[in-house]
Order: sequence, then structure tokens, then C-alpha cells
Amino acid sequence: MQVNFFIVGAPKSGTTSLYNYLNQHHSISMSSIKEPNYFSSSEIIEQKLYYKTKPVSDLKKYHELFNFKNDSCLYGEASVSYLYYSDVASKICSYNEKAKIIVILRDPVERAVSHYNMDKRLGFVKENLSSILDNASLKNHILYYQQYIQLGFYYSQVKKYIDVFGKENVCVMLYDDLKKDNVKFTNEILDFLQLDADTNIDYETPYNSNKVSENKLINYLYSIYFIRRLAVSMFPNSTLKKINKSLFSIKETNISHELEMKLFELFKDDILLLEQMLNIDLNSWKR
Repeated sequence: MQVNFFIVGAPKSGTTSLYNYLNQHHSISMSSIKEPNYFSSSEIIEQKLYYKTKPVSDLKKYHELFNFKNDSCLYGEASVSYLYYSDVASKICSYNEKAKIIVILRDPVERAVSHYNMDKRLGFVKENLSSILDNASLKNHILYYQQYIQLGFYYSQVKKYIDVFGKENVCVMLYDDLKKDNVKFTNEILDFLQLDADTNIDYETPYNSNKVSENKLINYLYSIYFIRRLAVSMFPNSTLKKINKSLFSIKETNISHELEMKLFELFKDDILLLEQMLNIDLNSWKR
């Protein structure tokens, strides 16, 4: 048996929410870990990304992540690294040429800021975003620029999946629509997968939100990777959820108008190309 569909990105665009919604569907079984990164494992290992991610690089171990039960069930996974790396679409096609591809796209300016804020909260980046933009060629900034800026040039990333799988097998959705109506959003994807809606899916629980604490010490401790891993190893998930709910709250960080426009200038041509290719209205992304 094979994996039938792939949520390939973009990062910080609601893929974690979709993964959890689909995993509750009676005819879907998602991988036991959200992001196996199997088809991008060689690229991630070669780049030595700062997230300390351990991709699954063995096919047997990759398939062990799935509870293959019967042919009537669909199996999926959600590795956001698959959208960026150029060879992944072909690798997935070689594995399963009939695979369905799901892409969620977010306003690239908002996505860049959200991604940066996440990395800062997790202690992966100390520099400010303006400095990273102005000094993109510096050795210690190259990976940051990739994560916050290059991942937002969607046109070529989406195009390669359409070229490999055909437009009818690639479902491109917008993060704004997920935020507006997550039930309708998910049902459209289920329709793409040729599955009926499921009324038992929990759409109320938030996933992967940008949460911060009012206590600066808590934020500092949370930014230390070792302490986060220690907490995960010490407490069960139910306890961690209670701690998370009591200590952290959802907070969006605003940026200056000058930085917003600087980011938009980087993305505006790519937005136009994407708009034309997909024949969709992306005016909400334009400044």
C-alpha cells in the first residue's frame, strides 16, 4: 500500500490544522508524526537546517508511520518542506504517480513575519527581520532568508507540482479561506479527495498558533531548545496542553509599514505570476 495524498505546504499556512482535521475523518489515516520529511530528507540533511529536524530517510520506517488497514482508506502526510525543494515533486511522482497534492498558500508578507516570529519564540533566531533582509548574503543569514523570504516565492514552487501531476491533481487553497470558514475549507479538500464530509471532526481546537506568555522569564525558558525537550519528556500530552493553555496566549506581532512594504516589493511580481497561473484573485495580498 502507498500514501495517497500529500499536504506539501506552505509553512505557517494552516497545514497543522488541516492535518488534524483530516486525521479525524473516518476514511483517512494520516502519518503518526505530522512531518516525516521523507521525500526531502536528503536536502534537509545536506542543508543542516537549524530546526534540529530528524527526517525519515528509510522507506520501511516511513511506511511504519502509517496504519495501513485497507484499500478503502486514504493515507496522507503533511511535510511543508516538500513545496520548496525542487526535486521533491518528481520524487513523490516516482513513488506514487497517482498521488493527490494539497497546497495551502498564505499572503507571503504575513507568512514571512509569522515564520520569523515562530523562530524567534523558539530561540532559533536573534537578529531582527530587517537586518536579515538587508544582509541576506551573510553566511549566518542565508538560511534565515531562505525560510522567511524564498519560501514565499510560490509561483515556481506550485508550478512544478502542476507540471508533474497535472492541474486536476493539485489542489491550491488559501489560508485566508481557512481562517474564514475552516469547515467549508476542509470540505472542499475532502471533495478534491473524493470523500464525503464528516460531521464528527473537531473544528474548535486551535493548532500551532503563535502563542506567547506575558511573563518574560517563561518566554525566555521556552526559547531554550533543551528545556522544551525536557518538558516534553517529563509530562504527558494532557498536562502539556494544560500548561500551554494557562501560561500562553495567542498574540500577533505587528511590523512597521516600512518593513511591510519592503517585504511586499520582494513578492509583488511573484504574486502576479501566481494569480495569472491559477486564475485567482489575490488582491488581498497586495499593498
